[in-house]
Formats: sequence, structure tokens, C-alpha cells
Amino acid sequence: MSPDAPVSLALPFGAIGLVGGWLTADRFLLPDRSFHCLLAGVTPVVAGLLGHYLTGRIGGVGSGRAVGANGPGWANGPGWANGPGWADGPGRWTRRGPIAASLLVLWAIVVAGVVNGMTVGLVLGPAGMILGAPFGAVCSLPFVPALAVVLLAANRVGRARAGSIVARADRRAVGSATAAVIAVAALMTPVLFERPAAPEVGRFVAALGIAVVGALFVVDAVALAKVLTLPWRQMGAGEAGDGGVDEVEAAAMMEERGETIDLGLGDEVQVEVVRPTHAYRGAPQIARVVRGSRERAAGALRAGLARGGIALAIGAGLWGGPWT
Repeated sequence: MSPDAPVSLALPFGAIGLVGGWLTADRFLLPDRSFHCLLAGVTPVVAGLLGHYLTGRIGGVGSGRAVGANGPGWANGPGWANGPGWADGPGRWTRRGPIAASLLVLWAIVVAGVVNGMTVGLVLGPAGMILGAPFGAVCSLPFVPALAVVLLAANRVGRARAGSIVARADRRAVGSATAAVIAVAALMTPVLFERPAAPEVGRFVAALGIAVVGALFVVDAVALAKVLTLPWRQMGAGEAGDGGVDEVEAAAMMEERGETIDLGLGDEVQVEVVRPTHAYRGAPQIARVVRGSRERAAGALRAGLARGGIALAIGAGLWGGPWT
């Protein structure tokens, strides 16, 4: 099975842009409400386009192994199979190393800020566009750490096989990171700004973000519990299990019966064999086949839970401070 496809960053970036544009407009207390609405309206569009642009350039760490010829179209490219595609293992920018990738992302965010500022300044004519360019560049800097959190989560998408337990957790982590960033930004508003225009709206947004992080935390905890409670009997290639069932036969049977559990990391194969309970003894039956390393999958899920727990702790701490 191929590595997981990238998760679109258009919606996460757009959501952060919506909240960021609203906070920026509140910060400057613009007397003309049309500029307020324009800034809060244009920013999520530009941020969403930035997310779409970065989707194929960041991510796929750990997925840089060949999927064979004629693999899925998104995974075809030099170093994989023959054919064009965005993925040559990790994302195009990720493969250049963390420093180069960070600088390229910073450049993209600042350029998006310049475009955003010039678009908002367009209502004032050429002079407004000229003034909007540096204004947008400066205002883009607070977005860097917020978007970096989401990009770090997206960078892990692709390390596990598509549809596996770890792959689904990695994709959920992008949404969790987005919700956490939005919640923290909304909760920090009273600290950073003397008098936010609509504190009740900020509190509602923060509560919604914390609720999303908490819900996804529970889902990940259930996934970890499932991995840890799986029956574990590893079978090597050609090894005879109970009833003489080897790895190849088990895989063939599970492919037909559709009872395979893929952890996503590692190529080990484990089977659960059950014996007949009726009076007439028959051959042992395979209940399910588990593919992947339980240790690696559990480690990845624990790390995700730790990140979610940290986000919830920060949210709880801010909730009890700035709003009192």
C-alpha cells in the first residue's frame, strides 16, 4: 500500500487567516468598518491560497520509499516511479532540509502578506497599494508561528501507509493543530490588545477550538488503546503457525475476507488464530491479520497524544487567566 497522500492546507490556513484578519482589524480599531470587513474578508482568501500552494511542498517525511512502477499518480516522480508528480519521497521543499524549507515557507508567508496588504489597499488606489505592501509584510510576521504549528503537523502526513491507524491520526493532527492555534490566538487577544472589539466572540471561538482539540485527543486515545490491546503473535516469512498457516497464506486469506488491520509503520505481519469450538474439530481459522510494528505505531500515537495534551494544558491555562 502506498504512503498517505498529502492533506490539503487550504482550509486550515483559511480558518487561521479568518481569525487572524479579524484580530488584526480589532487591533488597529479602524474607524471605517468597510476596511475592517475587507481586512477580515480578504485575509482568509489569501491564506487559503497560500495553504493550497504549500500543500504539495511540505510533508511526506518518512514516506520516501519506492512504491513500484505505475504507483498512484500523486506519488509518481523521479526516485519513485516513472512519471511526473509532486512527491519525490517527502515534499519538494521538505526534501531540501529543515533550514531551506523554513526559509522558503517564511518567504511564501511574507509574499502572501504583501499580496494581502496590497489587495486591501486597492480601495485607496495606487497609493494604498504601495502603503499596503509593507503593512502586509509586517502583519504577516505574527502568522509565521501559527502557520508553522500547522505545517509541522502536515509534515508528518505521508510517513504511514494510506488508510492505516497512524495515517488517520496524522491527518487528524492537522485539524487539531489548527484548532489549537485558533484557540490560543483568541485567548491571547485580551493580553495583546487592550480592548478587543468583541471579547464574547473570542471566547466562543476559543471554546470551539479547545473542544475540537479535546475531541480529537479522545479519538487518538481510543486508537492507541486499540493498538495496545491487539493480540500479538508475529509470523515470519514461511513460518508455520497454528494449523500450518504461514504469512503468505494469511495475507491471501485476509485480502479475501477484508479483515486486515494496518498500523501504518513497519512491514511486520501478526496474526490472530482461533480454534473451532464445535464438536467436530476443524482447521484453525485466522481471525485477523495485523500489519505493522506495534511499538512504532504506539510511539507515534503517544507523541500525538502528548502534543494534544500540551495544547489542552495551554488552552486551560489561558482560559483561567486573560478572561478573568
